[in-house]
Amino acid sequence: MKHVFIETGDKEAHSAICDQHGEVVLAQCKTCGQAEGDLAEVCPGASPKEKAQAQRAARKVHPKITMGQVAAVLGVSKTMTRAQVLRAMVREYHNAESEYVENVAAEYNGKMRETAILAFENQMRRNIIKVDVAKPLVKHLSSHPLTVRSDKYDGNGLVFIRTPFGQRDVADKAMFKSLDDQPHMYAQMQVEMYLAGCTWGVFFQWSVMAQTAKIVMLDEEFVRSALAQLQAFYDEIYKAEVKNKDHLEPLLPNVDNKAVRDALAEYDDLCVSEDNIKARKAEILEALKKQAKDRSVSFNGRKFLRIEKKGSVNYSQMVKKLLPDADVEAYRGNPSTAWTLS
Repeated sequence: MKHVFIETGDKEAHSAICDQHGEVVLAQCKTCGQAEGDLAEVCPGASPKEKAQAQRAARKVHPKITMGQVAAVLGVSKTMTRAQVLRAMVREYHNAESEYVENVAAEYNGKMRETAILAFENQMRRNIIKVDVAKPLVKHLSSHPLTVRSDKYDGNGLVFIRTPFGQRDVADKAMFKSLDDQPHMYAQMQVEMYLAGCTWGVFFQWSVMAQTAKIVMLDEEFVRSALAQLQAFYDEIYKAEVKNKDHLEPLLPNVDNKAVRDALAEYDDLCVSEDNIKARKAEILEALKKQAKDRSVSFNGRKFLRIEKKGSVNYSQMVKKLLPDADVEAYRGNPSTAWTLS
């Protein structure tokens, strides 16, 4: 095995082998560490100590379930599934590239969270305390809770702050959704409350023009059930799937060849033409409306009619409201297949 020597500009080029200008003047092997004067004819390879360090660096560490994944594992998330959490955790274990794409709601929360924290402190007249959970109560759960003190309740309480993107323009605090209507938030708050060692917490919702706070007590029965489900997911599902390399494959197989590239280019051109045609048709109809002076007329023998339509009935919403327990599966049509290109 040949020596691989450190060269000028390499990160391994330390002062002992460089001159005052940073130029390497003494030979030293990157692999075995032997320096000029002690160099063996053949490189013996890395030392046992260096090998151990490399092994520690390459050792895989099982990821923890984050608080943002709790609701999905418990089956109450609106935006994430257990399968997605499982795939993300397996990929993290294997140091594969994350597939997470930040959406507009997450981006908004990231921008507004500090402002919401200040609003909470101003309203409560209490400073938030960040808790460093060095030794979590449950080793496979990851949490970074915020807490606050109270004169009314024993111990610190969890501060659970939310900046709901869908209600960012709410001006009346009564318009915020209650925690009862947000089971995914309830689940996360209860688990995080337990991990922070709190028996109570504050559910705080914030928008630019309104904010609301509600005291929530620890639901021990719910937490026991949730922890059991999270433990089972981690031990029985994640651990069993961690070596399944299917999770490391792309979600969609990629097909790339000249025929595909040509078809996509032509499709994009047609979409642009279609959009332009629709826009021009709308402009022409608007011009004809002005000529008709808001009445039905005949243009060179072609009828141009003003038609009034009643609003359509939203039957799905009607059934949901008037017959919330109705089984609609018997009325479902045959399955069909459609294709979309994005």
